[in-house]
Amino acid sequence: MAKIRLKVGSMELEYEGDPSFLTGGIEALLMTMGSLVCKMPNEPLPTELAVEVPPTIGSGSGVTPTDNRQFTISTNTIAANLLAKSGSDLVICAMAHLELVQGKMSSGRAEILAEMKNAKQYYKQSMSKNLSKSFATLLGAKRINEGAKDSYALTASERKQIEAKLAAIG
Repeated sequence: MAKIRLKVGSMELEYEGDPSFLTGGIEALLMTMGSLVCKMPNEPLPTELAVEVPPTIGSGSGVTPTDNRQFTISTNTIAANLLAKSGSDLVICAMAHLELVQGKMSSGRAEILAEMKNAKQYYKQSMSKNLSKSFATLLGAKRINEGAKDSYALTASERKQIEAKLAAIG
């Protein structure tokens, strides 16, 4: 279970539930709250955003805001277990490593590309040239989200599928 409290202007929201929402839907929610507060009459524009995160995300989950890591495997191993065949597949594997192993909430293009290159058995130079196409394909298929320009995260459903597959390998 995850618990978070957001305040933007006079609007306040508390969320308690599935932690995957924090990686998949939080950016959209913040953007919506920001645009709504700007449309409210007599509401001063927010100069800062207050986000309160409890010391642990989820009771007994062992996941804290600074430790989102769940696995200790390489991108190569992830690619092997997810049967990566294309550049888009390897983008997913690299993002899975960045999020599930390194504990990042989102990653930029350069980070993702660098992680793809770590999967030496799967990476091909052409994947770098086709990276924009891979991102467009994955965004269109709703397998990844773009929070800010060139900042990406796995969708909650994609993350859940990958977690299940990786948990099965131990």
